[in-house]
Amino acid sequence: MTKLKVVLDTNIYLSGIIFGGNSRHILDLVIDKKIIAITSPAILLEISQKLEKKFKWSKKQVLVTIRTLAKTVMVIRPKKRLNIVKADKNDNKIIEAASAGVADYVITGDKHLLQLKKYHHIKIIFPVEFLSIYFKRKCKNSKEHLTTLTAQLVKSARIIFSCLVVPF
Repeated sequence: MTKLKVVLDTNIYLSGIIFGGNSRHILDLVIDKKIIAITSPAILLEISQKLEKKFKWSKKQVLVTIRTLAKTVMVIRPKKRLNIVKADKNDNKIIEAASAGVADYVITGDKHLLQLKKYHHIKIIFPVEFLSIYFKRKCKNSKEHLTTLTAQLVKSARIIFSCLVVPF
C-alpha cells in the first residue's frame, strides 16, 4: 500500500500539538510513518510564530518543536507562487506546498481552504474526513490481504490433505 501524502495546515499542527483530538491522531500517523506529511519553510515559520505569540511558548520550546517537526516531515521549497485562495492570501502557502509536493490531501479546519474542496487532484478536507478515508483504506487492504491469505491456506491444506490420503 502506497503511503498517502498530506499537507497539514498550520491549525492542524497547532491543534495536534496543543489540544489533541483528531489532529493529534493525524500527527501520530506522521510520527509512526504511516503517512507522509509535506510542509514548507513558510508553514514552519507560521507554526513557530503562533506557538510563540498566541500560546506564549519560549523561543527554546518553539525551536525544539520546529526542529523535531522538520525531521519528521518532508520539507519542500515550492518554486511556484499561487493565488488560489482569494479571501485569505496567507492560505496560499498551503496549496503551494501541496502542489509542489504532489500531495493527495490538504488537511485543514480553515474555511477558506475547505471552500475550495480540491485543487487539481488534491482533496481539501477536515481531519475527521481524512481519518475516515485512511482507516477505510487500511481496512480494505487488510480484507484483501486476508482473502489472499485464506486462499493460500486453503490451497496449502488441499496439498497437505492429498499427501495424507493413501490409495488402497
